[in-house]
Amino acid sequence: MSNQTLIKLQVATGGHYLGCEPELAKYCCSCENDNPIILLGLCRECESELPGYLPRTTKEVARNNYGVREKDFCNLQGEVRKHFMLFDRIMLENHMIATCGSKLAWVRHLAKKDQRTKKLRATLRRKDIEAEAFVEQLAPGFADYIRAINFMRTDKNELERCSQRFVVLTAELRERGFELRTDSRLCQVFITTGDGNAWSIVDTMDEMNFLFTHTDYAERCDRNVKNMRNKERNENFYGERMRYSSQAYREELQDCRDEAKAEIREEYLTNSRGLTLPRKWENMRSQMTRS
Repeated sequence: MSNQTLIKLQVATGGHYLGCEPELAKYCCSCENDNPIILLGLCRECESELPGYLPRTTKEVARNNYGVREKDFCNLQGEVRKHFMLFDRIMLENHMIATCGSKLAWVRHLAKKDQRTKKLRATLRRKDIEAEAFVEQLAPGFADYIRAINFMRTDKNELERCSQRFVVLTAELRERGFELRTDSRLCQVFITTGDGNAWSIVDTMDEMNFLFTHTDYAERCDRNVKNMRNKERNENFYGERMRYSSQAYREELQDCRDEAKAEIREEYLTNSRGLTLPRKWENMRSQMTRS
């Protein structure tokens, strides 16, 4: 008799039947053949009677719903598509029964997998709750900041270090008349990793604020980028561009920005036009004077 039949008898008679595993009932289809639920709350056989049934499925479903181990996919024949593979569902069933030893053993395998997943999720959720409570006890504004940048860690020591850097950078920015911005990549990297230093970041933000507020920096950047692309086309080089890495292309764009910045800096160091120049530029002037 199937496990589901033994469960029914046990409920009806109040007796105990050897080999009955009632904890597996919720993982089996209502057809009572000990077939595991795969999709739509049904086993594959019952689902196959529905309109729109698909006899093949993706690797993700094979892994999550059938319980196929990652190392076993190299031995399973699949249909290759452009961005994914499809596997025959009957083949997956036979593979799992052979791997586990029986249909009921396959159900046990799925049940254990589900229990491990739920336990892991509960553990992660508990750690998240503890981390959220801990973060609220740190520097004022820090919790709101890391939520805004979608940064969350559960290690308390790491969070405390991030909070300390948040305090340092916020103080440096306010001293120079700036507020911490959630869209600043430089600030995010410093606070979350410790890369860089606070005063250098503030100098950079001071410089960029001056460039966008008092100069035609944005227009010059656009012009330099257009010139770069035109030069590539004239040299019949644009086709090669597609073989460059995105990192290399970003570096060339940054070169265009740096060129515009250098031009403007030289102009304003020659004639400040009555404006207070960024501290970074004044420091450069001092170094040039000393040399």
